[in-house]
Amino acid sequence: MLDVTRFPKMPHDQLRGLEHVSVPLYEFIHAHSQVTAGLHATIGAVNSWWIQHFTGATWEVHGLESIRSLTAPRGLVLVSNHRSFFDMYVISTVVNKRTDLLRRVAYPVRSRFFYDHPAGALLNLAVSGGAMWPPVFRDDRRRLLNPIGWQQVVHTMTPGTGIGIHPEGTRGKGADPYEFLPLKPGLGQLVEALHPDTWVLPTFIAGLSNDLSVEVRRARQPLGQRGEPVRIRFAPPVRVGAVQALRLDAAETTAHIMAMVRTQAEVDRQERLANPSVL
Repeated sequence: MLDVTRFPKMPHDQLRGLEHVSVPLYEFIHAHSQVTAGLHATIGAVNSWWIQHFTGATWEVHGLESIRSLTAPRGLVLVSNHRSFFDMYVISTVVNKRTDLLRRVAYPVRSRFFYDHPAGALLNLAVSGGAMWPPVFRDDRRRLLNPIGWQQVVHTMTPGTGIGIHPEGTRGKGADPYEFLPLKPGLGQLVEALHPDTWVLPTFIAGLSNDLSVEVRRARQPLGQRGEPVRIRFAPPVRVGAVQALRLDAAETTAHIMAMVRTQAEVDRQERLANPSVL
């Protein structure tokens, strides 16, 4: 586990173009809890409200009882499969609205566009309140900069803080919602660095499209006419210390946690097969 007593910064000489502005800006935001609290109490609260208000009628939530009494003194890591642009927003909204575990959350996002293009950097601040952070680099700098990003996350993980991660790295676009893409090791790298008292919440989600207008319209339909429900299945949470004790490498740790997501996917598959009327 890393001992992060001061918020680490990404080396300025490793940044390129607009990153010289966007990266330090979002580092400042997340290094100061008062700033992030203010953004999440305003932009974040508005996002949670409209996501629940306009799409909540289609939600079908399972396993919430396993986390209602959970205390997470060093924060919560939300881990899920990835099928829709809105997967993690819905998952974090459910946890935020139905438990006391989550008051602010961040979502690692690719650096390209969100950190190297003016529209992406502004969109991050205006739409998510800077929650699309830290940047994940996929070029030749990734071995140096991405570990610093995880160290920054460790620094912010306090009670009520969450980080949402899709270990697949990108959305699965195939017809089968139960088919996962190859995993990236980033989750395992983060788990290696986290405090043992951090908790991980593996989650399977399905039934959510990439068209928000479609989701809003079908949620407003009468019961029985809304189509496929959005299923959110929470696995029992696991303490980071228990995973660290297994002494797995980063790729193995990622696979170990995603196996719990796959278990929930199989439960969903079997329930859907047993009830063909809701397929």
